[in-house]
Amino acid sequence: MSKQAEIANDRAIEYWKQNRFDEAIAQWEEIVRKDPNLAEIHYNLGNAYMYQGKIESAIDAFKRTLSIDPTLPEAYNKLGVICYKQGNAGLAFACWKQALMINPDFEEARRNIGLIQNAPQFNVEDEIPTYQHVAEGDATSDENANLEDSDDPSTWRNKIRQGWGAFRKR
Repeated sequence: MSKQAEIANDRAIEYWKQNRFDEAIAQWEEIVRKDPNLAEIHYNLGNAYMYQGKIESAIDAFKRTLSIDPTLPEAYNKLGVICYKQGNAGLAFACWKQALMINPDFEEARRNIGLIQNAPQFNVEDEIPTYQHVAEGDATSDENANLEDSDDPSTWRNKIRQGWGAFRKR
């Protein structure tokens, strides 16, 4: 990130801390206009949009984040939260699983997977046919998650990408 972009990002963060949300978003949007390849700025925008309830904009920002840097588990986690809140538990699970494949110690994604595994409305047969529901245990171990191609991160990225088509048509 350029020094100028870093200074502008710091300014936007300060605006955010002061509850000057529109100014923070405008600052981040200006940075993106000048340099559209900064994953961190798209991620910050995604969080800001999500906070303000601008879900489509948040989704777009997180997707841009991951197109620039597909190794950010935080972005997959946030996308998973949005998907789950929109009623797409299968896509949420795929996002959280991808986050854990990038960083096996990412506690938020692990906790989110545990929550949906125990949710009565999560019908695993409809959402992810190869997934076996487990009420207890570590949600990320192969014996508990039992996912097809679970060791192949590209497979999970493909499941996430495929799921966006159906998710966006809602």
